[in-house]
Amino acid sequence: MEKYLNAFVNSFQGTLDWTWKSIIFEVNWYTNYFWGLIAISLVVWILEIVFPWRKEQSIFRRDFWLDAFYMFFNFFMFSIVISGVYEILGLLFGEFNITAKSLALFDISEWAMWLQLLVFFIILDFVQWFTHVLLHKYPVLWKFHKVHHSVKEMGFAAHLRYHWMENIFYKPLKTFGVMIIGGFEPEQAYI
Repeated sequence: MEKYLNAFVNSFQGTLDWTWKSIIFEVNWYTNYFWGLIAISLVVWILEIVFPWRKEQSIFRRDFWLDAFYMFFNFFMFSIVISGVYEILGLLFGEFNITAKSLALFDISEWAMWLQLLVFFIILDFVQWFTHVLLHKYPVLWKFHKVHHSVKEMGFAAHLRYHWMENIFYKPLKTFGVMIIGGFEPEQAYI
């Protein structure tokens, strides 16, 4: 039991440290997801202001800051908390000799890199589409997903508004999808 508790705490602390180092620019710029997400969001928001689809929409539309909160919560705060759970799952799978390769229905590692990428993105897109269908189809899942559909005025960050339980549902399906169908590593599901 102590092994699992240590794994949880170490992973939690590691993710927290990485996030903090990202915030204070102590990671390489090309791996700095924190500021990268902010930069991309600002560019898209500026484009939305300069080339508005809805001419009457204000720059700071209704719930603008709520969507910003969801962005930071779902992408960073939730990741810090859940990282320990993923580490424990990794240990449990390892104890049963379950690896990405042992789960794979197809080993495509010998294929050309461009073909692997194509298969990877098709699998990832299909799994996300299928998960989205499930979120709409089943009432228990819709209760979480309707947060995403609560947006009154669309804007660049509206797609970032979703209930944290969607992370619990989406991420494992994405991870297992790319592992089972292509033999990809779990981390690759989050590209």
